[in-house]
Formats: sequence, C-alpha cells, structure tokens
Amino acid sequence: METFAQSLTLSGGGASAFETNVASTPVPPRLPDPMSGSVSGTPVQAPENGTAGLDVSDLLRIGDTIIIRLTGVPTADQGIFEVKIDESGKISMPYIGSLSAANATTVQLKKQIEATYIKQEIFTNPNVTVDLKEQRFVDVTGEVRMPQRVPYTKDLTAMGAVAACGGFTDFANRRKVKLTQGGVTREFNAKEIQADQGRDIKLTPNDKIQVDRSIF
Repeated sequence: METFAQSLTLSGGGASAFETNVASTPVPPRLPDPMSGSVSGTPVQAPENGTAGLDVSDLLRIGDTIIIRLTGVPTADQGIFEVKIDESGKISMPYIGSLSAANATTVQLKKQIEATYIKQEIFTNPNVTVDLKEQRFVDVTGEVRMPQRVPYTKDLTAMGAVAACGGFTDFANRRKVKLTQGGVTREFNAKEIQADQGRDIKLTPNDKIQVDRSIF
C-alpha cells in the first residue's frame, strides 16, 4: 500500500521552551528540583493509562514536532502526519480532532489515538506509530569557551553540558550560574559542584544554562 505525507497546520503554534501559557496549558507533572543535587532524577506519575517510574525526559512537550504514521485503515486514509504540539498541549488528527499529547510518552499517545479511532467507530483496527521528529538540545550561553546547543542525553548534567562547551572561560562567574528548567530560572554554584560531583544537576530537554561574567 502507498502512503501519503501530510502536514497539519495547527492554530496557536508552538511555545518556546521557556514560555508558560497559564490560561491554557495543562498542569504538567511535578519536575524534580534541579537544585537538589541528584543526577538520577525523580520518577513522576505518568498521565492517564501510563506507567509509574517515568523520567520526565520521556514525556512529550509543548512545541515538540512529532511524526505520526497511520496504517491498518483503508488506503485512502493511510498517511504520515507531521504535527506540532500546540500551546494547549494538543495535536489534531483526521476525523477525531484534538487530542492531549503533552506529558504523555510516544507509546501512550499511540495507544490513545488508536483507542479513539476505535471508540468513535471510525476504524476497526488502526495501527499508529509516533516518533519525535528532531533531536532535543540544551542551550549553553555566556562565559563558556564554545557556547552552543548541546545534544540532550538522559545522563546529561549541568557540568557535563559546560564541559561539552569546552569549560568555563577565565571570566566566568562560577558561583552564580543560571539554569532555566521547566520555565523557572534559578542559580547554582558550579564551584561547589566541581568540589563534590555528587551535587551535579540532572538536565532535561530544552534546559538553558547561562554563565555570566564575573564582576571581579
């Protein structure tokens, strides 16, 4: 069977990683405190039909672009859909309209789409796959030797991201490094972490580290 590519344009567009729409954004699961010094992270309760013990980095987020493949349906309805999670945390699919996607895993979203098609008696045996389109990153700016976007991995920490940028410059204020995580900006003391690596901070996708210049 042949499939066709479609791109669905959703109203509202995606929000940046550091913006919060208080009026319309669903309440996300509670994130681990980035200043707790834990590099292992704290499991969060998964959304509906989920499983416990998920890392927050496994969850889809507002602004993510995902590729959804729909098969197991009549040829005319099969397709590959590129959709972006809008500011309300939702996506749109043919015949069933809007579905919540933010704070779900790709597997949970797959099952939700399939179940909705079956429940609404649109398709009897749909097969859906959901994949992230792009790699996720952490932004590191300011007084590091090579400011850049660092590819996110589940074991990435604040000091690991700084090291990937060549380390601090001689002018960096290591005592007050800014970390924006989950829309909240806080400061941490990199000197203390360098002295005790057990206090390093686990990062999540789309975090931002800003290293200011020391005034001394």
